[in-house]
Amino acid sequence: MKKIAFITVFCVVLLMLLSAQSEANIIQHVEGVSITGDAVILESQMAISGDILTVRLSNLSTTASNSPDDLLSSYYFDIYNSIGQRPELVLLSATGDVYKTDENSTDTLQTANADLKAVAKKDDTWYFSAFNAAANPYLGFGVGTVGNSTMTNNFPGNIVGGIDYSIYAGDVATQSLNDRLFVLNTITFTFSGVTGFAESDVLNSAVFGLGTSPDSTLMFIPEPSTLAILAGGILLFKIRRK
Repeated sequence: MKKIAFITVFCVVLLMLLSAQSEANIIQHVEGVSITGDAVILESQMAISGDILTVRLSNLSTTASNSPDDLLSSYYFDIYNSIGQRPELVLLSATGDVYKTDENSTDTLQTANADLKAVAKKDDTWYFSAFNAAANPYLGFGVGTVGNSTMTNNFPGNIVGGIDYSIYAGDVATQSLNDRLFVLNTITFTFSGVTGFAESDVLNSAVFGLGTSPDSTLMFIPEPSTLAILAGGILLFKIRRK
């Protein structure tokens, strides 16, 4: 009986370990200042399970967003395996809590877990695109809610809807962000198409775009830890991979 009990406990512990491993993810974390000098903290958590990629994109800034330049409005990432393949990602869902801002009062929740998945038409929220291999710079894949066509990233202004539904840190108390619909703190994206890929295939390089025109405010985090400017970005960021 003791032997059976030991085997049972061992199996339970093994299952817990396997479960914990399956929930492991990649964290890309940047801290610094926006182009207007406000402190910002941005983060992406990525996980692969079977054919599903989950990307949790967050604005974790400890002070409230003060201007459009403090809004997280696009994110670019890449997945590339050892035999030179990239997945054919398909955006399945994008969800987040949408708030209406009020500079004179508390921001109010409009839609919890709102559907933020965009399609190719004007005034959408978040749009997903794979980069053309000939694009310069080539950044793999991107999600965004603002026009950024000068980076040839297929996010022209007539597809996405401006800064609305960008990710902010509340509570808003400035006129420049008053009476707008933004997503508070986090959007979660899910994609299919990653069968055969693993978290280890996610590249350490990533770009977090801030503001109304990220081609002028992008922060680039190259491998492994050296910092550089991309299209007017800020040299105050660090990357942390877990």
